[in-house]
Amino acid sequence: MFDQAAGLRKRVNGIKNSRVIAVASGKGGVGKTNVAVNLGLALRKRNLRVLLIDADLGTANIDVLLGLTPNFHLGHFLSGERELNEIIIDGPGGLNILPGTSGLEEFLDISRRQVERLRFLSFQLESSYDIILVDISAGVHSNNINFISICDEVIVVLVPEPTAIMDAYSLVKILHNHQYSGKINLLINQLNSRQEGKGILERMSKVIRDYLGIQAEIVGYIPFDNHLRQAVKKQKALLDLYPGSKAGQAFDEVAEVLVNKQAENTVDRDNDKEGFINRLLNLFK
Repeated sequence: MFDQAAGLRKRVNGIKNSRVIAVASGKGGVGKTNVAVNLGLALRKRNLRVLLIDADLGTANIDVLLGLTPNFHLGHFLSGERELNEIIIDGPGGLNILPGTSGLEEFLDISRRQVERLRFLSFQLESSYDIILVDISAGVHSNNINFISICDEVIVVLVPEPTAIMDAYSLVKILHNHQYSGKINLLINQLNSRQEGKGILERMSKVIRDYLGIQAEIVGYIPFDNHLRQAVKKQKALLDLYPGSKAGQAFDEVAEVLVNKQAENTVDRDNDKEGFINRLLNLFK
């Protein structure tokens, strides 16, 4: 596998050195967190430094999915109780994970008191990782839109069901109405056939283009795979246990698409020296 990291690291301007990608969905139950975890592992296989942030503030569960037991979270860093290396935990395959906070109100309260530690955290994270994946809560409420708005791009995850398709479109429409300037990517999960998924995403991409006037890129198709269920039961990542499975190979394809599309397609935020965490802080001022 060739090393993509060297090219990515040349993008440094100020403290900005990371590509921040939100993983979101219009509704729950579409496998969003599994997508975030396994995509993170697939990107790691390409020698990229990857951090996965659990921003599902209501039901943060990446640690449960992977059988991990974090002792601390972001709030402990902001309060000065712990340093960054004490709260980031090691996941499978060299994937680093920043556990979710215990609640939005607590997070916002801490962020107001600990501005300088937030800025220091921003420098540390964005100078240490090539890609930061942010697992966003499911749904289209304002907190989710706010989190997505500070990411460079978003992967909208859906399944081949009418409600999931409509909710995914609603999420894209709301982002457009909020003047989101990042890249919008579409990924369909739990497919019975690639042909089915291709038809759904191509139609959805056309509707988005025709009615909203924006481009939504198709980045992948993840088939239904019993290996995923087995991995969940064992509290392991699919790519950790069954890398050669159909779904495992599909996640590798998505990672390849994302890496190859970066140079020409991602929004250029190199002049944004604030970084992800500082954009988050500014959002709540």
